[in-house]
Amino acid sequence: MGSEILEKFRPLFQPRSIAVVGATDNPFKLGYHALAAVTSTGYRGEVYPVNPNAGDTIQGRRAYRSISELPHGVDLFVYAVPEVQVLPSVREAVERGGRAGVIFAGGFRETGEEGRRLQEELVRVADSGGMKLIGPNCIGILNTRDGINATFASPLSWFPQGNVSVVSQSGGMGNCILNELMDERVGIAKFVSIGNRANVEFADMVEYLAEDPDTAVICLFIEGLDRGDDFLHRAREAARRKPVIVYSRGFTESSSRTALSHTGSVASSEAVYRGAFAQAGLLQVESASEMACLAKAVSMGGVPRGNGVFVSTHTAGPVIAITDIGERGGVRFPPLRPEIAAAVQEFIPRHATAENPLDMFAFAWTDNSLYLRAADLALRQEDIHCAVAVFVTGAGAGPAFPAREYAEIGRKHGKPVFLCLVAPALLSQEMEEAQRAGVIAYNTPEKMGRVLANLNRLLALRGRG
Repeated sequence: MGSEILEKFRPLFQPRSIAVVGATDNPFKLGYHALAAVTSTGYRGEVYPVNPNAGDTIQGRRAYRSISELPHGVDLFVYAVPEVQVLPSVREAVERGGRAGVIFAGGFRETGEEGRRLQEELVRVADSGGMKLIGPNCIGILNTRDGINATFASPLSWFPQGNVSVVSQSGGMGNCILNELMDERVGIAKFVSIGNRANVEFADMVEYLAEDPDTAVICLFIEGLDRGDDFLHRAREAARRKPVIVYSRGFTESSSRTALSHTGSVASSEAVYRGAFAQAGLLQVESASEMACLAKAVSMGGVPRGNGVFVSTHTAGPVIAITDIGERGGVRFPPLRPEIAAAVQEFIPRHATAENPLDMFAFAWTDNSLYLRAADLALRQEDIHCAVAVFVTGAGAGPAFPAREYAEIGRKHGKPVFLCLVAPALLSQEMEEAQRAGVIAYNTPEKMGRVLANLNRLLALRGRG
């Protein structure tokens, strides 16, 4: 079954050829940016610019005046044309053996009854030829592994490869999530702006991504679902294999009205959605930032085997926030065993107490080897499953946290290690270096606390599954 779903969507995510309908040399037209995006990745398949008003070439490539001039069996059609041209263009592509399509234009089900009828006819035509459509009313798809950028945003081609995949009903919120992932230095495998969901639903995408070998974490932004039962069934199966993180909005009167005019979807009761997501084993978050932070932890192998956490610091204030948020989310901070506490007491300042959380005062800022010695001892405890170090960086003007050695201690004990590196995002070169070493790093205690709480929720969901 897994190979079937992968093959079904191969023309979308690994197309051997791409046609850009509406391609142009005019930079003030969407078709210009769509063709630029397709060619910005170094894609090695055939690219066919299509425009009835073109000359011999478009952006240096041979131009085609109609879809009927194209070779038979082009895998992916990218439609950068107004909504009135979409249906005839899709019909023509189906007749030429087109396998998949991305439709940017709005003006379909989100606009009312006439738009709904137009979208239903669009689906009928596409289904008649087995063509899978992303959109309409979307910004397209991205596959970093295979160099596919079927959007109208060529800068997305710069996004680093990773193992997190994002499916968003909203293109704008999809970009918000991508921005947060980039700020957290997390790469992606695939991005899908699913839009109005013509004949490709969230259910299809979670089933596909559950089988996708490049995806380790699935992130969803949902405004509303039409076939909730089908989605929950397939999402439950996906969540048994990979973490599925959901961010859902559109429950208040104003937000629901906006969602209806945005992608033609209306969410049900918030309580119903929360309950259904939880029963399916999906982990719901409250913001794009929270989603990105959790996805980072999971993608870096940061899911501990239990909820016991050891925290060490040179400054107590951020730890208060971390432990408060963490404990409210079911995280435990077990006391150090007597023999471990005694060993810690030997090297920390005289006025410090060997406990968990462990405050080593400013001594640990100047002699940061204290963090390493404390973590090495604490991670020996069976009821401590990960370590968190809190360090206020000097941003290059003071001591740097010993991330490489800290990561080695985590690997030695087979337990994830985290770092709350308190620093402005713009000055966090140290964070990037820490993550390259294998340390999972965040720049605020609130992020760190929420990640610990969400990892504990994920453990609980896995236990129920």
